[in-house]
Amino acid sequence: MVGRVNRAGGHLVLPVPPAGVSASTIDLLHSRFESVLAYDLPDGLVATLVAVTRRRSNAEASALLDYAFRLLRARLASAPTRRKLWVWTRHCAARPEVEARQMACALLDGFWKDERKDVERLLLNLARDEDREVRLFAASTMARVIRANFKANLRYLRAWSRHPDPSVRRQVIIATVAVADERHPDWARPLLDLLEPHLSDRDPYIRRNLGPFALGQGMLRVYPDACLERFEKWLGSADEIVRWNVAMAFTGPVAALCWEGALRILRLLAADPRRFVWGAAAAALKNLLQLRPQRVGPVLQEWMKLPALRVAVSSAFNTSVR
Repeated sequence: MVGRVNRAGGHLVLPVPPAGVSASTIDLLHSRFESVLAYDLPDGLVATLVAVTRRRSNAEASALLDYAFRLLRARLASAPTRRKLWVWTRHCAARPEVEARQMACALLDGFWKDERKDVERLLLNLARDEDREVRLFAASTMARVIRANFKANLRYLRAWSRHPDPSVRRQVIIATVAVADERHPDWARPLLDLLEPHLSDRDPYIRRNLGPFALGQGMLRVYPDACLERFEKWLGSADEIVRWNVAMAFTGPVAALCWEGALRILRLLAADPRRFVWGAAAAALKNLLQLRPQRVGPVLQEWMKLPALRVAVSSAFNTSVR
């Protein structure tokens, strides 16, 4: 972190500029921000965000936007600037420029304590935005709201997870990945409880973000033991969507860390007669075979001798059953 003296004479702590961005670009960003804030020009702020990010690589534009948003968040500590930025945030939430709506997401949680009802309304609208990046920003904002006070605010995430619009439910599922924290093992159970009702959701976008992403890349990475225990419980369901989600949780690199527990669960899913389920199990087994060939290979060779498992295992080996 670096410090600068603002015009009021106070010491303002600013974030470190992103690597690979020229000093002239950073200086331009600072000077433009000082100007638009001094003269109350929200349109000028949006124009600046567009100007510094368009025609850049996605990675560079993302880094610059992140830096710009952190610059603005650093100014929320000043009461007069905070009031101004709240007006701007509401204004930008409805702007046509994607960068403006992303900025609104980036600042909204900073007003949660003072303007909760309005923040919640705007956040849910942005979670349904037509632009994918804006929706992801909204999911990140949801996560920051919950992490700021998990016990008090988790109830809002539960309420949002029951929203009739699948776009909102999808962002809630994505948000759980950012909320999960290995420093808080006590969060595992309530987060898994929150995801559980969505296991049978047949919306394709919910499904793709739940099993492979929220469970596989998120919860399993942070809470492996709690997840394996819960997965075994979910195996009691006959619903093919539930069982598909469990199998797909093992299709990512994290599965290598719990391959023994994964095999125990996948053995049961691979025997499911429904192609939708055993196909997901086969994809997970193939992933484990690639990640842990010396350990998993011999186990699957033994499974090939069992008629109920042969189809799924042969698919994992990319061979045909004769």
